[in-house]
Amino acid sequence: MSAAATTVSVMLAAVLLFTSYATFTGKEAVRRGIVEVGFPASLLWFLGLAQCAGAVGLIAGLYWSPLAIAAATGLVLYFLGAVGSHIRVGHPRRAGLSAAILLGSVTALCLVTLSA
Repeated sequence: MSAAATTVSVMLAAVLLFTSYATFTGKEAVRRGIVEVGFPASLLWFLGLAQCAGAVGLIAGLYWSPLAIAAATGLVLYFLGAVGSHIRVGHPRRAGLSAAILLGSVTALCLVTLSA
């Protein structure tokens, strides 16, 4: 895997581990943002698990690139949904962090695919 793909994957995984921790622990800002888009608070753990799985997939994908491609693809879909959900309910400012992570996910997907 290229140095650029490795760097982006590791940095994105670090961000995802941070956001998954915030989601798992139900930090107020995260909880409020997720509930406002209509996602059930009782399933908050599922979103944290998806983020954590994406991070683990990116790191493990450093050794097996098909896993990195799958993880990055899943993250692109996840964060497309997150951005779309925030925009749908009229909170484009809240979509900012999700959009930034989406951009990182698209970048990772492109880089790991090109270096596979």
